Amino acid sequence: MILPELVVLGVAYGLLFGVLALGLTLVWGVMKVVNIAHGDFVTVGAYSSYWLFTLAGVHPILSLLFTIPFGFGLGLLVYLGLVRRVANAPELMSLFLTFGLSTLISSLLLNLYSPNQRGVPISFPSINGLGVVLPGSVAIAAAYSVVVAVLLRLFLRRTFWGKAIRAVTEDREAALLMGINPEAVSLLSFGIGVAIATSVGSIVILLQAVTPTVGGDFTLLSFVIVVLGGLGSPLGALIGGVVIGVVNNVASLYLNAAVTPAIGFIVLVVVLIVRPSGIAGLKPD
Repeated sequence: MILPELVVLGVAYGLLFGVLALGLTLVWGVMKVVNIAHGDFVTVGAYSSYWLFTLAGVHPILSLLFTIPFGFGLGLLVYLGLVRRVANAPELMSLFLTFGLSTLISSLLLNLYSPNQRGVPISFPSINGLGVVLPGSVAIAAAYSVVVAVLLRLFLRRTFWGKAIRAVTEDREAALLMGINPEAVSLLSFGIGVAIATSVGSIVILLQAVTPTVGGDFTLLSFVIVVLGGLGSPLGALIGGVVIGVVNNVASLYLNAAVTPAIGFIVLVVVLIVRPSGIAGLKPD
């Protein structure tokens, strides 16, 4: 029963990976901004939940009530202070800017908290069904991911601002002609993207210990998933996350642990050869 458990674990982790990439693909779809600091915002959320738990005894799940609005406000400040200055510039400019921001965040965290790993000593009862055992913390992460994905889809489909985001993503100039303010949409999108990232950090701290420099791993994983699923496609991000989660987990059964992380990149290359637009991306004209 090892293989079924690995598949279930892969799906659960993959859902979290997909939500991790949602914020990145949302920002890319609206602004074409390459946010290298995306993973560092996850680290900020993880450290926020860690200190809330350590200093005030706030459970990491309850700390979402703080990390989500905190991340949204932080995203607004970063956009207004930095990102909007390169929003209409070539993508390389946003890459350089957010790379500098990533370095700044990780360096500040490293200076403040040292390179020691930090985690929260919280355990949850495992879920056992059909002979498959799923750790409680992983089940919570999967449930959280489903809730975020559903809420984001409802927001994008049912609200004015959600429809405005979709309109700007599809055609920025046409949206402007229809009376939509792309600047306000970009501001909102970046705030949502960072809020998703910091909230993921609150869940990640339940699954693993973190260090100030772990953000780069989250960023790299997010980019792989976004490209695999299709640039600018929220559905593609979720599908790509599940694919990477399942493939990596199943591969760990047959391959050396040092080789397993490369499997996701191999899958990415194969998919891009067969379908350059990604799994759920639009085909180029």
